[in-house]
Amino acid sequence: METTGRASLQWKAFAVFLCAVACSYYYMFFMDRAQVSLEIEVSQETFFKLYWADEKQRFSEKKSASQRLYPEQTTYDFSLPGLGGHAWLRLDPIQYSAEAVVKNITITQQGYKTVTVSLEDLQPLNQIGDSAVTDEGLKFSATGTDPFFLYPLQLEKEPFQVTDDFLMMALICVIVIVIAVCCSSLRRNFGFVPIMLAMVLVLILTMAKISAENAHPDEYVHLAATSYYTSNWLPPAIGDQTIQDTYSVYGMSRLNNGEIYYLVAGKAAVFFENLNIDRLLSLRLFNVSLFFIIVLLTVYSVPARAAALPFLVSPQIWYVFSYCTSDALALFICFLATFELVRPASFLSRALTAESLVRRIIPTLLISLLLGLLFLLKNNYYPFIALFYVCLFWRILRSSSDGPSRAALLVRIVVFTVLGIGLAGIRVGMDYYVNGADRSEKILAMQEKTARDMYKPSTPLQEKHASLHKKARGIPLKSLIVKNKWFRKTFNTGFGHYGYFTVAAPPLYYELARWFAAIVLIYILGTVFIRGSTGDSMIAIAAVLLSVALIGASLYHSWTMDFQAQGRYLFPILSMFGVLLGRCRKYFDTRLFVLSMSQLYFLGLYSFIFVAIMNIPRP
Repeated sequence: METTGRASLQWKAFAVFLCAVACSYYYMFFMDRAQVSLEIEVSQETFFKLYWADEKQRFSEKKSASQRLYPEQTTYDFSLPGLGGHAWLRLDPIQYSAEAVVKNITITQQGYKTVTVSLEDLQPLNQIGDSAVTDEGLKFSATGTDPFFLYPLQLEKEPFQVTDDFLMMALICVIVIVIAVCCSSLRRNFGFVPIMLAMVLVLILTMAKISAENAHPDEYVHLAATSYYTSNWLPPAIGDQTIQDTYSVYGMSRLNNGEIYYLVAGKAAVFFENLNIDRLLSLRLFNVSLFFIIVLLTVYSVPARAAALPFLVSPQIWYVFSYCTSDALALFICFLATFELVRPASFLSRALTAESLVRRIIPTLLISLLLGLLFLLKNNYYPFIALFYVCLFWRILRSSSDGPSRAALLVRIVVFTVLGIGLAGIRVGMDYYVNGADRSEKILAMQEKTARDMYKPSTPLQEKHASLHKKARGIPLKSLIVKNKWFRKTFNTGFGHYGYFTVAAPPLYYELARWFAAIVLIYILGTVFIRGSTGDSMIAIAAVLLSVALIGASLYHSWTMDFQAQGRYLFPILSMFGVLLGRCRKYFDTRLFVLSMSQLYFLGLYSFIFVAIMNIPRP
């Protein structure tokens, strides 16, 4: 009886804690927010930036928000953190030398009276030429690329009253308690994973359906490359006039990089188009289908649920499955490889341990195909391949006398590795068959021909884009880390930056995500080292070292080649930790682990629904 009472008390305390957390999120992300309504006319695509600061503070990027502007659009809405206590606003309306018209700016915040910015009170401070308030609004001309105005902000508080927000908090508490009661049994065997992933699948399909063409990073070249394979099987000849639209501003075409994604996605798009689905959605549905397969596997298999746990931690992962990009296939293939490593009756296990040659043939061919696909992934996925082989060789070391000998296991690994390389070589060989042995020289020539001037190889260093070759410009690595905030930007873009990195959550979201990600990471590694076997610890050490190496390689690339602090380049780290979670799944079936993971998941839901879907450009 005493044990039952203690358990009941613990459950009540846990429910109260969950309610407090949920209400805190609602206050921080919905109540303590300011909504900006902007009406502006511009002549070219640019950004509107808004900075805020207290009277004794300087303006900084940490306290700023930006909105992408288009010539064909005049009205915009975006949100800011609560502005209570801030005395000044700085408005950077455009980033080019020309004329523009600011028609109206209105700021609404819970607990304060609505502020309509007085256009007459906007003080021109930098690179502002002629400016005048007319019936159309504030007409001004910019004399440079960084014009801005200053505005004294005055927020008047409204009398305190019980509002719908407090009723919403009460409703949130009721919902949290109901979910906690109904889903308490789902903790065992990670039963919550398929449900959470199914919810994400709905959001991914929604994003794929509602977002405009090329609303996502470099989607125009991914769409063009995928479209090529809707009517072709062989790679194109480099320089073919029919693929000119596949070249990026860097003068590079995805059709020349050897990835298999564009071929299979193109053929899948033909299938979807035959179902009378519009072409844009057809080109995106292949990635949505990959996520659907992941959901199905988690319904069927407990090891798959553990391997899929990393898919819950970041909305940026969900995002890459919602539009046309090769990163989705890379994550899917890594998930399949992880699934093979961690489930007992896998094709990999059969290929290694089956005594009969006949029983090994099909598993060996399937694993060879999987390895062939892994070998065709981008270079940043090579650390995951290395971890895959670390797991295989550890299996050799731990083999018992009851099964095949170590030499036999090694031979079988060599066999499906050679077959995998051979299968990958078919794709590479097709490219050389079409373009010849001098394809590298042809690619360089096309880069020189099609790249924008600031990205051409022949362009002098000082005339190249500022993000290129920072080391050669004499910029120290420390500057990238401290001044350019490489680590912070990489984390943020790995946990929810959408569109062309113009749709972002408030800074508080990234701070919370950073803390919870650190907690989950420490919890995983601590649990593996304390409770796991020697093999688990060795693989954990390998995963950490390979992750550090990948981070270092990404940082070095930003320094020596192109400054791109993009978190998706580090997604293989999540796949590597999926291997750990799958191997050690019995140690993570705890309430504390579920609570930590759920915080990242619900933060991700907020980011994807109320930031990404609400603000992504639409047709």
